[in-house]
Amino acid sequence: MFQIKRLSKDILNTILRFPLPILAGVLAFVFIVLEMHVADIDSIERKNYIYIKLFLECFSAISYFTAVDIFSESKKVEWSKRIGLYILGFCILGLHYYSITPGMFDSESVFISRYLIFITCFHLLVSFLAFYHHDEIQSFWQFNYFLFVKFIVSISYSLTLFIGLSSALLAIDKLFKVDLDYNYYVDLLLFIFLIVNTIIFLFSIPKSYEVFGNKHPFKKSIRIFVQYILMPIVLVYIVILYLYLFRIVMYNTIPSGWVCIPILIFAIAGILTYLLIYPIRLDSSYKTIYLFSKYFFYILLPLLSLYFIAIIKRIMPYGITEDRYLVFMLGVWLLIISVYIIISKKDNIIIIPVSLFFVLFISAIGPWGMFQLSVQNQVRRLEFLLNKNHLLVNHKLVSPSSDFKIPENNANSIRSILNYLNKRGEINKIHTWLDEKEQKVLSDAIKNNQLNAVNAIFTNIHIEQEPQYTYLTYYPISRFLHEIPINLTNFKNMVSFVKYADENSKDLYMAEIIDTNLYIFKQQDTLVKQSVVNLLASLKQWESKQDSIDDAKIPFSTKLKIMSNERFKNYAIVNDSLILMNEKYKIYLNNIELYKQDSVITLKNINGILLY
Repeated sequence: MFQIKRLSKDILNTILRFPLPILAGVLAFVFIVLEMHVADIDSIERKNYIYIKLFLECFSAISYFTAVDIFSESKKVEWSKRIGLYILGFCILGLHYYSITPGMFDSESVFISRYLIFITCFHLLVSFLAFYHHDEIQSFWQFNYFLFVKFIVSISYSLTLFIGLSSALLAIDKLFKVDLDYNYYVDLLLFIFLIVNTIIFLFSIPKSYEVFGNKHPFKKSIRIFVQYILMPIVLVYIVILYLYLFRIVMYNTIPSGWVCIPILIFAIAGILTYLLIYPIRLDSSYKTIYLFSKYFFYILLPLLSLYFIAIIKRIMPYGITEDRYLVFMLGVWLLIISVYIIISKKDNIIIIPVSLFFVLFISAIGPWGMFQLSVQNQVRRLEFLLNKNHLLVNHKLVSPSSDFKIPENNANSIRSILNYLNKRGEINKIHTWLDEKEQKVLSDAIKNNQLNAVNAIFTNIHIEQEPQYTYLTYYPISRFLHEIPINLTNFKNMVSFVKYADENSKDLYMAEIIDTNLYIFKQQDTLVKQSVVNLLASLKQWESKQDSIDDAKIPFSTKLKIMSNERFKNYAIVNDSLILMNEKYKIYLNNIELYKQDSVITLKNINGILLY
């Protein structure tokens, strides 16, 4: 009983000490649960990703408010200033919430790069706000090592707790036939890692930050980890990258743009290694550590030249995008850090997270930032291509003669740029190029969040890019399940299956498509796992044939085609194309309804008969 009271008191004290980070974790859990369990697939919240966006802002707020609390406690900041920093955080999170457009979720690289920059900046604040003066290097290292260890410990505790509780849930499910949905396991995981893990981590932070100024013996475990784990990894990258560099020089070829990724990984691993061994970097008794700390940044410099050549060669023909901008700026940061460590006598490692924070922060805001600059660059490229092919006259889109053609690569670039602008919510940049009627259509589409695809067609053949959301329904020409005899030879059971089952009808068989495989479940047990790659390919071929008939009726046009997400296609196809079989089972599909978001195919509805 005493232990329970003490634990309750410790948790309460942690909540009172860090109220906003913990509240942010609780709200993040609430919003993701609402998205998973409450939001209907056709609701405004689901279509506009409202709960997802709120979850992301609350998840980011955990780091921001933790940084504010640590800064306020370590520097003994007055409560009035502390509240001001809280309000500033709410403003930043609110602005970021409204900057995320639904189209960004359809382009994973855009969304991931934006969000990673955002949350990385908050994590960097946690690392240096407590100790950022040049005479606090020792305290800075001790504090960040402490955070690193406690983060690993809290994750380990949370993972152990989840494994134990989820195993208990599984036991209840199997022994008492409760038939728990797998979403409950996800809920448990989120609850532990968003709320419990946050409390465990914050609980470990000492109230007095002066303890980090005391010198402690260097941990042997860190040295072993660095010498026998991190340094061999870095050495492998050195060998691979320098062999590639010699190959580029020997054959006088242009480096692949992909080489930037391993160089970034190598640099990050190397800098992490340098930070971990910082207190003993000059100790000659550890020869490998001494040599690494002395020569790593020299080794990095030639690879950075390869890095910049690769990214510039990518930017020149295709223009600036967020990812290329970010890769370029990270290269600039690595160059600055490398030169500083080489020429500096003090090696102030505080500059590493501080400089990275400012590089990312400056890169993310203003007209010079990666988002606005990349959009401006792509708009200029689009205008150049249209002018080059005489499709933009006096800043107005025009229709050329019917026999007019432009190079295929130009047409592809134009469509690619339009798609790029659309996914970033910046398609209104072309507003002034359209006539009055098209401007109204474009404005309405943007206002109603129904702009799923904007396409330009510049050849005699009508080529239309698929909208981001296309609903497709395939069904047999006749209702053959009600009209043909079904041979039960070699099968013992015949059952009906559907996509959704009534919660009160646990005997129904449910179907789902996951990673191009069709699964049919009996309660929680998988009865069938059948690849549908060939089926989807045949349906796609059938769809293209039907579209070619429709497309032939569409007159040639070079105007922009604006389509909303209210687009449905129904195809009545031959009966045999909806039969799947092997030696263990046979599946008759009476109806299959899919929706496609870019190249991702999701099952919306399905029903049929399974023989097994």
